[in-house]
Amino acid sequence: MFPVFKNDRLAPDVLSQLEVHLHHWRIVQRPNGDLHITTQIAPGVLRVTSRLLAIDLSKALLKTESGRSYHLCAPPELDQVMWSLLSLNGVRGIGVVSGDVSEAVWGAISSGAWANDEMTLLPPIQ
Repeated sequence: MFPVFKNDRLAPDVLSQLEVHLHHWRIVQRPNGDLHITTQIAPGVLRVTSRLLAIDLSKALLKTESGRSYHLCAPPELDQVMWSLLSLNGVRGIGVVSGDVSEAVWGAISSGAWANDEMTLLPPIQ
């Protein structure tokens, strides 16, 4: 059995939704290095963000190319069923996904800095 994604629609205008609080999320990477959040906004409502541009590690806040901010309110999704849905929706939304950097991003948020052996995945919000 394969999931069927229905009611494909764009996110609301950025001005009507400047910040979104996320509890179910993963951050995926495209082959070109671009990062995107794939998330469940509400029960049955999945979203893939525009490209991530910057992060405020102290606030767990990510800024996207569209201008919207996403606040990560919980660690990355670990439930296998939800993780699968988020991954499939990520591929559906952006095409080829080359990796998942959720744990690296959450580690940087939790510690307040990128790990010494990891390159900085996102610059700070200016």
